Formats: sequence, C-alpha cells, structure tokens
Amino acid sequence: MTRKVFISVLGYSNYGKCFYTRLCDHFKSDEVRYVQEATLQYLTSVSEWTADDCAYVLLTKGAEQKNWNDNGHREYGTNVPIQQPGLASALEARHFPFSVIPVKDIPDGNDEKEIWQIFDRVFGLIQEGDELYFDLTHGFRYLPMLILVLGNYSKLLKNVVVRSITYGNYEARNKETNEAPLNDLLALSNLQDWTSASASFLKNGNLSMLKSLCQQNLAPVLREAKGSNQDALALKHYMAALENVVGDLNTCRGINILNGENFAELFKCSDQLKEVFIDPMKPVIERLKYSFQNFIPSQNIKNGYIASKWCFDNQLYQQSLTILHETIVSHVCEREGIGIAERGIVNMSFMIYNEKIAREDWQCNEEQVEAIEKLLNSELLKSLASTFVVTTTLRNDYNHAGMRKNPAKQNRFQVKLKERLDIILSMIENEEICS
Repeated sequence: MTRKVFISVLGYSNYGKCFYTRLCDHFKSDEVRYVQEATLQYLTSVSEWTADDCAYVLLTKGAEQKNWNDNGHREYGTNVPIQQPGLASALEARHFPFSVIPVKDIPDGNDEKEIWQIFDRVFGLIQEGDELYFDLTHGFRYLPMLILVLGNYSKLLKNVVVRSITYGNYEARNKETNEAPLNDLLALSNLQDWTSASASFLKNGNLSMLKSLCQQNLAPVLREAKGSNQDALALKHYMAALENVVGDLNTCRGINILNGENFAELFKCSDQLKEVFIDPMKPVIERLKYSFQNFIPSQNIKNGYIASKWCFDNQLYQQSLTILHETIVSHVCEREGIGIAERGIVNMSFMIYNEKIAREDWQCNEEQVEAIEKLLNSELLKSLASTFVVTTTLRNDYNHAGMRKNPAKQNRFQVKLKERLDIILSMIENEEICS
C-alpha cells in the first residue's frame, strides 16, 4: 500500500502563534505556534491518512532542545523557562492516526559534507512508491533547494510522487486577524518535471515524459469542458501528431519519412495552436517547431537526409545510420525510376562500383545486367558511392554488435557518421545531388 509521508524541518526560534489559512480550500487552522501542526491539520482535512502513513520531523540538537521538547525557551535575559509545549506534545495532543517520528541529530549543514549527510538521512527515510508531502517553512536557507533536488532524485530512484510542498509565511500574516498564508509551492516541483521532460526530448528525442505530463494536464481540462475546449483539443492533436513523427524517426519508418505526410499533419496542428495554456509547454512548443522546421510536408528525398541528421543530433545514432543508408538507396531508386521492391539491384550496383568487380563475376541474372550497367553510369550513384560503402560497413558492425574481426571503437561511429552526414548535407545545400 502506498504510504503518505510528511517531511518537515523544525527550527529553533521561539515561534509566535497565528492561524494558517489556505483561501482556495477555505481552510483555517487552529491558532498554533508550529506550522507543522497547521500543515498536518490541513493535509488530513483534504485527504485520508491512516496508520500506514507517517510524519518525519528533522531535528538538529538545537531544535530538539528548544522546540521539540517542552519549555525549551527562556525568558529574555534570564534562565527562567517559558512554559509552553514543544512540538512533540502539540502533535501528540492532536491524536493523528499515523506515527510522528523525530529524526534526531541532523547536522546544522555548515558545509557541503553536512549538507550531503542531511540529504542521505532524508533519502534513507523514503521508501519505494511513497507519496511525499514536504514542509519548507523552517530550517536553513538552502533547504528549499535541497528538498526540490531530493524530490526529483527520489522520483527517479524510488518512483515517488511529490504531492505537496508547503510554506507557512508567518511574516506575511494579517496583524489584525493574525492569519498567515500557508503557501503551495508544488509548482516548483512540477516545473522541474517539465524541465526534465523537455530536456529528455530536446536532447535525446525521448517523448515519453513530455507526453505523460501533457496528458496529465490536459485530461482534467478536457473532462471539465467535455471536450469543447479548443485550445486543449489543439494541443492534444499536436501531441498526437508529434508522437507519430517521433515514432517514425525512432523506428526508421522510411516510407513515412520520405512521403512527408506526418510532417504535414504536424505542421497543420502547429498552425492551429492558438494558445498554449500549459505555461511550461509554451517555450517547449517553440523549440519543437524549430526542431522540425527543416522537414518538407510532402514527398521529398531530402526528408530522409534531414531525418538522419535529426536522429544524430538527438543521439539516436543507430537510427541515423540506418536512415542515411536506406535514403541513399531510395535516392538512386527515385532518380532512376526503380521500384522499392527492386532496390536490391541498387545495393548490388554500389557493391560492384565500389569493389570494381569484373563483369564476369557479377552475381546476377541476364535480366539484371542491363539495369546494373545503366546504374554504373549514374552520376548520382557515383556521388553517393563512397558514403554508401562507409554506411554499409558501420551498419554491419553496429547491427552485429561488433561480433567481427577488428570491430570499430564506439566513438568511431559518431565521428564517421558525422563526417558522412556533413558531406551529404553539403552536397544537398549546393544542389549537387537533390536539384
């Protein structure tokens, strides 16, 4: 069963009493000294907590003495204890259904070593699949950053979900009503999710995280509007078109790439995006448009070469190599009027040309001889021949996992592939092969 886990740091100041409020939820806490009381009162009012859940309170020695235990503070200028309950007693009096666990001897965080010790202690409290509820009100100034990083780290390694990040803003309280806002900072964690998802796609072509986040944000909008929100529908259609394009590139769907239909659909959906109402998606959409701007929304051999470059830029090296190799063959087929089913004759012609195989040693029937002789005179085939032989060698090495004599070193794939892509793209730019 998934645990709800509350994690908070207790400071050592002598906190004043106030009511903490969340206007959006019509919540007002009891008048309390400790924000942890108010936050847990709020959390248990909006969702069900059970004995399987828990609350951790992180304590330095100073915080334990002054605010965890009763009567920890002294009258100003004296050694007379102020008679007031500590947080331990205050939480015990509320009879929450879950355990409240003090995590003692937390370092003060005076240097990097101590900060990492805090990080390790807190990370060790978290279990696989937990739902996390953070309070950032007290503690050191670096704490909010530490908590945000810890939350992201835990999402990756322990598959947790960050449900809440709150901050009790005592300094912003209304002096007349003694009410202070209990601010929701969950958007900061969500922004980190968007950042990671966007980076995953824009650097590696991995759409899964971005798609998932977009769906999570779209679903409630479409549900509430019963499918009538045009901006939400436009973004939904754009993501579907983007998924088709990326799927073609990831799985080397050469026919789809060359005919340009899915690029045309993506551009059409892009034009229909009047308003991107999910704020973190706005700059991402602009980067996405830029990423695909060179593709041609119609049948064009250039799409194959552009696709190879796109895959290379996104570190999809095997896809880039495969698409480049097959586009070269398709290019000659298109120029010489050879159907896709007969592309083997082009491969054979490249081999004969590159290896200078004598006519009597051709492994073909009489019907193929005339076609090969014609192809051997093709200026396009001659222009692409050196790149074809390089991609053939690299592709065989790659697809056979280097299980051969003298396999290439892994970094050579990128170097040689980039060299060949640069040559091909230069030829295209100078209209030497695609005019």
